[in-house]
Amino acid sequence: MMNNHRVLYLTIVVLSQFDLTITATPNCPVEADPTTILSCVAIDAVGLVQATKGNIRAFCTMAERFMECLKTKTRGCIGEDFVRGSLSELIELSQKCCVNRGERMSEECPFVSKPQCFFMNDMAQSPNGIHIPIKDLRIGEKVLAIDHNDRIVSTEIVSFLHYENNSQAFFYTFTLETGHQISVTSDHLLYVGNRTYVQARFVDSKQHHLYIIGRNDRLQASRIRKIDVQLKQGYATPITQHGTLIVNDVGASCYSSIYHQNLGHMAMAPLRWYHHAKQLFGTMNPSPINTNGIHWYPKTLNNMLHMFRPLANVFTSTMGTI
Repeated sequence: MMNNHRVLYLTIVVLSQFDLTITATPNCPVEADPTTILSCVAIDAVGLVQATKGNIRAFCTMAERFMECLKTKTRGCIGEDFVRGSLSELIELSQKCCVNRGERMSEECPFVSKPQCFFMNDMAQSPNGIHIPIKDLRIGEKVLAIDHNDRIVSTEIVSFLHYENNSQAFFYTFTLETGHQISVTSDHLLYVGNRTYVQARFVDSKQHHLYIIGRNDRLQASRIRKIDVQLKQGYATPITQHGTLIVNDVGASCYSSIYHQNLGHMAMAPLRWYHHAKQLFGTMNPSPINTNGIHWYPKTLNNMLHMFRPLANVFTSTMGTI
């Protein structure tokens, strides 16, 4: 698995590891001109970023050119089989995501736009300062969040909209000048100050700041040092009473695949009411086990919206029914 590395940049590392082996035969093109391999590496990784924004065709074109170039340049080399093996992740992605027109894309394609969210190994924080992996959060647990007045508050987990511990997804990983990091899927809303939330794919390091827990437990703006696109395994969408969550000390929304924070919060109100009713009548399960899948309520809401496609395009960035 390519955790914490860009998909294509992994190949650069691989190439550096077998550079001496690959040039051990006179029939190897790299033997005659070692710089020839750089023409493959130079293929732009923009296709990967475009795919996370919905332009999967750009990724498929890039992947096809990239793989064909490396196979051609290493044909006849001792390290040829090693190169093919190093491309296994890219080949697998292509098989899942690059289908013929009219064919249905695999649900396992990480580019499929669906209600993904936080990388599940990132950390939420309890009011007493304990850091808890998102995968280990439970309904009813207290965590830190942001209220409608942009203050840090204690809130409660009321539900999980989506939970997948075995599936892969592409994440936008934001590294701040303070050293903090947060990883969210492309359509996830991040807090950028002044009661404003922006989808990760639209966050601009030159225009926006992200906000961390600062002095006196107040939100503090931090510049964005870099934004990476990374393939990771496991994601989860915990929903809180406030509709927000502080992850790795960075402020974020709980909502993904929707354009406006307030709209998402209103849409999820029935889940908060249901959670409150269970508490009121004493029917809360103190520690329910998180199970893989999408919660039936957001799934139904999304599918109803997509019955009226123009309306769906106004509210949600999902590509269709889920």
